[in-house]
Amino acid sequence: MASMGNQIFNIQLNKNKRNFECSDNDSILDGGLRHGLSMRYECSNGTCGACKAKLVKGDIEKIKHHDYALTAEEIDNQEFLMCCHAPSSNLELELDLIGDVRLIPLQKIQTKIKDIRFVNENMAIVSLRTPRSKNLQFMAGQDVELNFKGVVSRYPIASCPCHGMELEFHIRNLDIDEFSQLIFSHKIKDKDKVNLTGPKGVFVLKETSDKPMVFIAWDGGFAPIRSLVEHAFSLEMPNPVYFYWAYPSVEPRPYFDNHAQSWNAVMDDYYYQPIACEFDRNSHNDCHKVAKQIYDSLNHDIVNQSEVYISAPAEVLIYLGEFLLENGLNDAQLIASPI
Repeated sequence: MASMGNQIFNIQLNKNKRNFECSDNDSILDGGLRHGLSMRYECSNGTCGACKAKLVKGDIEKIKHHDYALTAEEIDNQEFLMCCHAPSSNLELELDLIGDVRLIPLQKIQTKIKDIRFVNENMAIVSLRTPRSKNLQFMAGQDVELNFKGVVSRYPIASCPCHGMELEFHIRNLDIDEFSQLIFSHKIKDKDKVNLTGPKGVFVLKETSDKPMVFIAWDGGFAPIRSLVEHAFSLEMPNPVYFYWAYPSVEPRPYFDNHAQSWNAVMDDYYYQPIACEFDRNSHNDCHKVAKQIYDSLNHDIVNQSEVYISAPAEVLIYLGEFLLENGLNDAQLIASPI
């Protein structure tokens, strides 16, 4: 069946009982990743063979050359590379999605600084680009280690897994973080090479839950929360989303406030509330007091019926978790990550 151009087809994954739409101008891999599916892949350019799938029903069209050689047995079994083929009809496929973070291998990739943007004197948005031959396979909410000439720090990924070649990090200027000092002293610059090891962590989305989702971030804890929220959007999850973002009251607003507000345009049932807390970055702070300020700002009727995702410093996280559990939240509904 010849492609007519700009047609949208339905792709059904038989083993996983999932489906998504894909244009005949896009590779099936790109279509699945954009819809938030955790597909196995590495290079996305036909070199590695990791994105093999079996065609059960329908027609596909090869849209680019691949160096990976399928065996005669794989060809007879209707297997193909999703990164190099587009749909030319509705499809039924068989493939294995990654459903558990423990199934994602630890990867070592040499990346390049694409861009460093200083939001203010204390926060930088750092974008890394992976080689086309080695994209990072990860799940939303996970983090990685970044290594520049032996200086290593661990940061959560702020971007969605649907953008595996471009990774975003929100790096706070901290005296105790030597990597951040290299960023803010401009010793790490555009096009510099940074070695990445990861992914790590289990702060991931409960994709099959039908409960409302409450996300609570303290300051730079927004980074993994952003990854989770945008992943939920790419999955077209209908769950209501409530986002509480705590920040020091001496600052006018959270550093990416406009971005958090913009989710109103793409989610039908979305609520956002910044929480100004008494906090001084230059002093020792009362984490119990900060946690109580966050807790007092929450809608507890909604929280207790929701999956609750928290990204905050360990001490704040401990106190806030205690408040929530004492108020009736089931511990199975609490998903937390210290920053």
